[in-house]
Amino acid sequence: MLMIGWTTVATMPQAETLAAGLIESRLAACVQIEGPITSFYSWEGRTERSEEFRISIKFIATRESDIEKWLLTHHPYKTPEWITVRTENVSEKYLSWVKANTYN
Repeated sequence: MLMIGWTTVATMPQAETLAAGLIESRLAACVQIEGPITSFYSWEGRTERSEEFRISIKFIATRESDIEKWLLTHHPYKTPEWITVRTENVSEKYLSWVKANTYN
C-alpha cells in the first residue's frame, strides 16, 4: 500500500537534506518540496507565524515506522510534524515503481 507523509522545516537546505537522506536510505521512493508556505501554530503558549517548507514523502506502508524513527533522529525541530495517510487508489505501474525504489 502506498502512503504519503508530510513534515515541515524552516529552510530549503533543511528540506533538501531530509529529502536526499530519505531517498538515499531507500525509505521513500519520492520526496517533493513545496514552499515557502506560511504556518500559524501555537508554541509554548504563544501564537507563532513562520515561513516553512512542506515535504511530501511517498513510501510503502511497511516503511512508516522506519521513516518516523529516521525523522526523529534527523529532523531539525524538537517536535516535528509527521502526518501520514493511506492512499485509496494508485496505479499499479506507479505502485510497482515505489516498491522497486524502497526496501520492503
